[in-house]
Amino acid sequence: MLVDFRVKNFALIDELEINFKKGLNILTGETGAGKSIIIGALEILLGARASADLIRKGKERAYIEAVFEPVKLKEINQYLESVGIEADSSFLLLSREIRLNGRNRSRINGQLATASMIKDISKYLVDIHGQHEHQSLLDPKLHLKLLDEFIGFQYSELKERVTTFFQEISTIKNRLAELQVDEAEKARQIDLLEFQIDEIEKARLQENEIEELYNEYRVLTNLEEIYATTGTIYNALSGDDYESSGIVAQIGSFMREMENIKDYAPELKNIFTGIRDVYYQLEDLGFQLRNYHDKLEFNQERLDKIENRLNLINALQRKYGETIAEILKYQSTMQKKLDDLKTRDKLIAELNQKLKSLTDKYYNLAKKLSAIRQKKAKELEQRISAELKDLAMKDTVFKINFSEKAPAADGIDQVEFLISTNLGEELKPLARIASGGELSRIMLALKTIIAHIDQVDTLVFDEVDSGVGGKTAQLMAEKLALIGKQRQVLCITHLPQIASMADNHLLISKEREDGQTFTSIYPLNSQGKKKELARMLGGVKLTETTLKHAEEMLALAENKKSRL
Repeated sequence: MLVDFRVKNFALIDELEINFKKGLNILTGETGAGKSIIIGALEILLGARASADLIRKGKERAYIEAVFEPVKLKEINQYLESVGIEADSSFLLLSREIRLNGRNRSRINGQLATASMIKDISKYLVDIHGQHEHQSLLDPKLHLKLLDEFIGFQYSELKERVTTFFQEISTIKNRLAELQVDEAEKARQIDLLEFQIDEIEKARLQENEIEELYNEYRVLTNLEEIYATTGTIYNALSGDDYESSGIVAQIGSFMREMENIKDYAPELKNIFTGIRDVYYQLEDLGFQLRNYHDKLEFNQERLDKIENRLNLINALQRKYGETIAEILKYQSTMQKKLDDLKTRDKLIAELNQKLKSLTDKYYNLAKKLSAIRQKKAKELEQRISAELKDLAMKDTVFKINFSEKAPAADGIDQVEFLISTNLGEELKPLARIASGGELSRIMLALKTIIAHIDQVDTLVFDEVDSGVGGKTAQLMAEKLALIGKQRQVLCITHLPQIASMADNHLLISKEREDGQTFTSIYPLNSQGKKKELARMLGGVKLTETTLKHAEEMLALAENKKSRL
């Protein structure tokens, strides 16, 4: 469950910390006090989109943090360890920082986390039913999703296999569409591919060819400078073309002179060895220079061939790839495409055969999934009807209608919720018959059932009481209190009937100080609960009558809760 919740510099909130408890946590306050801001902060912590506009005026960043004690901490910790985040044996810490520069940060147990990580674990923690979420019931496209939520993870493997087969079928259909060209277009494509492949093949490209060609090209285009420089250095080393002896001969003379004195001292031996090494190294370099220099010969024909070869390769690079490896890869790809075109009829037949096999497998699994959904739909119908009876909709008939749709990633089921709210009326789509209050109650029933199955720790209801009042409000209050016996519930409400059932009542108020507006939150004791209920019953001015009414309502609520 959600234990501690801290918000700083967020919208109207300067800084506040909320301690939530087990059971039914009620948040009340006057309109505009900031009740929904708190729920909005929780949604952002759990991965909703964050905007810099939410940062309190004059501040550079907003900060949201929550401590959870999850029922499924073991499963969460296993996941965290798999993604490299250190787990804790007793609690889970989530935090999010919103910055003006847009570089927002999320953390799990103090370590940086991605949005997908937050999303993966939030499904175990909180289910938020927003103020307008019940309107989603009017969209039949979401009804299958709600049914699958009710089914839960039990058949997730079957759904994944259906999705996989659908994706494979889509891939083959796309491939077949590529192959479906007329004969004239086929002939044009074959001509083009044969030309491109032939052009590359005739070039007989080699992987390291360009580097070798450029090395030889640089020598031939700079031959005069290379010839002069190597000749000068060789002559200096050998003494050729000079009256005095060369460098090698001089070093040799030094070596012989040092040999006569090297035994006089250890240091002289080291010097002699060094001079000898230099002599042989220079002598070897002289031989190398002479051999290289003697082989140098300008060849205009070879230079022309290299230039033509480089021009050819550059032309191929402009057409088919930046490197020889890319050109050869392109050739291989085009060869496969040419082979496919030339054997198109055979390939199409093979793909159609594979498509038929995959389609048969898809429908086999999709029908199994549909049978499971229809069976579970009957159970969901009964459970929702039972829940609605508890919410003063005893004559309501709720039905989940199935029809078959074109194959899709989620199967072949088209699902729509139908309802009849009065005895003897025909079933009709929700959008055509249900009022706002009825939609709120249907969504409350759904959330109650699905949360129980998925074992979500905390349920959040933001003004789920929209459009209801009187006896229905009392029944809804009892339903929320009953859910609070099994789950932690956070509920924003304007109805005193619901607020009276609170296990933990928090008052949210908007205050002004030094020209600024602040949202604050206070836990209420028994006297505070009575005053807040009196305000909700009678408005701003408290009277003896409203206070007495509030006291009676609290006593009745305690009595009802003890019997739930």
